[in-house]
Amino acid sequence: MNGLTLFVISWTGSVCAIILGIVFGRLLTLSVKQLIGESSRYDRLIEFLFSGVAVALWYWEVYSVQLAPLAVNGKPLIESHSTLLLRWLSHLIFLSCLAAATWIDLRFKVIPDWITVSGVLLGLILFSLFPGIGLPIGCIHERSFAHPELVLDILSMTGGLYSNPSPPLLSGYPYATGLGISLVIFVGWWFFCTTPFFHSHDKQRFSFSKQTLLEPRNILLAVGTLVLGIIWYLNGERFDAIQSSMIGLFVSAGLTWGVREGASRAMGQEAMGFGDVTLMAMIGVWLGWQPAILVFFFAVFIGLFHGLFGLLLRRENELPYGPSLCLAAATIIICWRFVWVSTSGFFIDPLLLVFVLGIVVLLTTISLWLLQLVRAKN
Repeated sequence: MNGLTLFVISWTGSVCAIILGIVFGRLLTLSVKQLIGESSRYDRLIEFLFSGVAVALWYWEVYSVQLAPLAVNGKPLIESHSTLLLRWLSHLIFLSCLAAATWIDLRFKVIPDWITVSGVLLGLILFSLFPGIGLPIGCIHERSFAHPELVLDILSMTGGLYSNPSPPLLSGYPYATGLGISLVIFVGWWFFCTTPFFHSHDKQRFSFSKQTLLEPRNILLAVGTLVLGIIWYLNGERFDAIQSSMIGLFVSAGLTWGVREGASRAMGQEAMGFGDVTLMAMIGVWLGWQPAILVFFFAVFIGLFHGLFGLLLRRENELPYGPSLCLAAATIIICWRFVWVSTSGFFIDPLLLVFVLGIVVLLTTISLWLLQLVRAKN
């Protein structure tokens, strides 16, 4: 393309990114206002900043193609413009969910279900419709007539979505185990990470009535089960992408829940809120199980720095961990090319992966314990 074409594309994309950024920023502030029942004096500033984030993300992902792996000549592997735009839009949606979770968690020390549940459902819908919007990676393609070449692929539970097919145990039709695993994970998430909309008492949670049948939570279970069954029957890349998100949900939420339970028992009080578990479930759906582990690892250091800063300088007694997870997830996306090149080897060797998981759990527990000590002294 000549210089004039690049100039027009860059300015057109920038204007569209600004408009979408304002729209998403407005939706963000309106959603938070609906929850807290009042406007914030920072609403306009947040909308302005989010439009800036949208433009910067567009320039980084679409114009400069900074997420795709580099070929031998040092240039990014080529992707279609439609894929780049769809991935950018999906990341903008994901960052909106992270921003809302961070904003509310910092102010109210809670992460509402409407953020995490909506985030999980949006992620599953988008990946079922557009499997190619996942995080790009490079896979080695063996050739009998020439040297192996690096080809562009999408990160999945087994490596590359196109280069490394799922094992039969996790595959779609006619393998029933694939459907069974996805349904077990979905129902488990539904049971533990969603709450009734109409009923507020646990004893009414499983009561059978006309109102119960119209409960959005129960409708979600029925529709979700039906859609998963249809995608499983159709098989192909869509089910592989959905299954990858399901495995990401299971690993990230399970890891967070395990650390939460272990640290809470060790310290004699709650170390992390259950909202962090539901938040990591959402992150796992969007990023997959490998990046989710990295998110948990990076969040340890972000949370420790934030905690020490908040406790020593601002004398806070309660420090939410959700913002650290959100910032770590955003960092993984922005620095994806460098992060995956530096860490992909850890996910190939099972023993090395177990070692990394052990380090993540140990560092998280130590950081929570240190924060608890500092909190006690203040």
